[in-house]
Amino acid sequence: MPPSIKRKFNLARAERAREGRREKHVFSTPTKPPLPAEPPANVVQSPFQPGRTTEHSSDLELRPAPDANDVHDGGSNSDNESEIDDSEPTVEPLCRSPPTNKEAMAALDSLDAAIRTHRRTGKGYDYLALDRVTLERCSIMMACLNLYLDDTARTFIDASLLAAKGHRRGATYARSVRRWIRCLISSGDLPQNCWGWWNVSSLEDEDVSNEIKLHLQSIGKYARAQDVVDFLSSPEVRERLGLKKKVGLRTAQRWLSRSGFRWRAEPKGQYFDGHEREDVVAYRQSIIVPFWKATERQRILYGEDGLPIPEHKITLQPGEKRIIFWFHDESIFYANDRRHIRWVYVGEHAIPYQKGEGCSIMVADFMCAEFGWLRGANGEDARVIMSPGKSRDGYFTGEKVVEQLKTAISIAKGRYPDYTHVFLYDNAPAHVKRPVGSISARKMPKMPAKNFTFPSTDGQGRKIQVRMEDGRLPDGTHQPFYFPNDHPSSPGYFKGMAQILRERGMAHVAEKRAECPGFKCERGRTDCCCRRALFCQPDFRSRASTLEEVARGLGSLVVFLPKYHCELNPIEQCWGYAKRLYREKPNCRQEATMKKYVIEVIESVPELSMRKFAARSQRFIDAYASGLGGSEAIKWATKEHRGHRQTPAHIPYSAIAPTYMYQPPV
Repeated sequence: MPPSIKRKFNLARAERAREGRREKHVFSTPTKPPLPAEPPANVVQSPFQPGRTTEHSSDLELRPAPDANDVHDGGSNSDNESEIDDSEPTVEPLCRSPPTNKEAMAALDSLDAAIRTHRRTGKGYDYLALDRVTLERCSIMMACLNLYLDDTARTFIDASLLAAKGHRRGATYARSVRRWIRCLISSGDLPQNCWGWWNVSSLEDEDVSNEIKLHLQSIGKYARAQDVVDFLSSPEVRERLGLKKKVGLRTAQRWLSRSGFRWRAEPKGQYFDGHEREDVVAYRQSIIVPFWKATERQRILYGEDGLPIPEHKITLQPGEKRIIFWFHDESIFYANDRRHIRWVYVGEHAIPYQKGEGCSIMVADFMCAEFGWLRGANGEDARVIMSPGKSRDGYFTGEKVVEQLKTAISIAKGRYPDYTHVFLYDNAPAHVKRPVGSISARKMPKMPAKNFTFPSTDGQGRKIQVRMEDGRLPDGTHQPFYFPNDHPSSPGYFKGMAQILRERGMAHVAEKRAECPGFKCERGRTDCCCRRALFCQPDFRSRASTLEEVARGLGSLVVFLPKYHCELNPIEQCWGYAKRLYREKPNCRQEATMKKYVIEVIESVPELSMRKFAARSQRFIDAYASGLGGSEAIKWATKEHRGHRQTPAHIPYSAIAPTYMYQPPV
């Protein structure tokens, strides 16, 4: 096989591999090169173009009528770039006509657009990242077209020769320039630089790449580069894919990198332990989402830019006020929580680190999107800062949570009297705790008990025993849970679950066992055991927590967010913002200095960021209102539909909150 023909075949095969269409070809070498076809007898070959003069009148490429299939021009190139020809050997026509002025102008505009683009801001251009060979070819093509369109009546061949001479090229390169321009005019394709594609990897074939990806998918998320090597080591696989050789481990690693894989820790998202549990979803969809959507007409809604949404209008009924959501949460800052990722000099030595997280400081506070952190007119706040621990400041118990709420309601109503204040807490045990002695079937005995009381303290801090409060029968009458003191057999005793059920007309359940094993009752059953039957009673289910009772007594409202739904509480992101700033502070060992840093970083959270955090929580509510849940809601709220601010129009409000309408507390 002659070297030139063999080289053209290799280039053609490399181009097919580049496009993912590798095929096996059988190339037969002709014994003699084909002779050029003789021109028809009735064709008059005129070497001149009307209206132009040229000294190259003997060139047969100039003059006949244009051919629709005339794309390539014959000849070979004299330099390395011009020798690269990705087309099959063809028989050239004897002559061609030059492009018209309109075609030349269009080609010039196409080349200019391929090289540079206008800047989005300001004047000037941004030049595209083209390789050296392609950029040089585009430049000489533009030079040729500019010379050809000049008013000096220069022919197309003369223009190409002058352009090639300006780039220190010869007549052969000029012929390639004319061929590239004709290709651009006819098909819109720029000249391609195929240098190096004859050494393309067999793994770049589209069929081979898809087979490897399917194999890695069958292995699972812990696939390795060695699995690619083992897969392609099988003779059956190589025969099916048309591969001759095995691949090495480094080749497999490079292919994984080119295919978009990266060796790193897998990205972590939101925790979903219990997020989509049946009871949690039921509480979210039946309580929180209707409440949130029903109060939107009385609240300011913010977009992802932190600005109020202009399309949302506040509508108030007579006697109503605008509503503010105050979000509450606690967070702990640790002394040794510092930034560790940075640019490290290669000669830097390892230094000792302090073991453990160090001492801690707990912060509990309130924030809203409208005004930021809760502050009074004189700077007073409801923030609680303490050092948690048995030998330090103790713990943030339910009693301290109640006292903080009382302070917060007093500050909020004093500073913003024209608003209705709603305080949102997460569903932590210390928040949903009921008063001591409140009605509960959790620890009730089945039979009468003499000493069934609860330890507590009085106003002076003395320890006392408290009885369980009375229940309420379906007709609204009180039901004491203790026998009277003059009872003949059980004076002052706790009645027990069996007697309580009999008094409620459920004697058939009273004869059953106290509770199912592990209290894991059959789904849907309400009469399988005594404890489950009492749990399902209305007065047991609707008992309010201490926070709800205190807020209602002070003219406010407390709402508990669903369990495991930290995305609905924007103060969580405020803590993250503050901790990022805290990690950049210098190391400190004194607790007073650490407390000073904590206060500084918390106060550094801007109100604009708080509004953006609140907008993100609003997007999650819109996602849950549209019926999405779990990972689908995350995609909807954070990426796919970031422009949506309201519940989708195809879901009517009556379908979201059919029976709930918010009533402000009196």
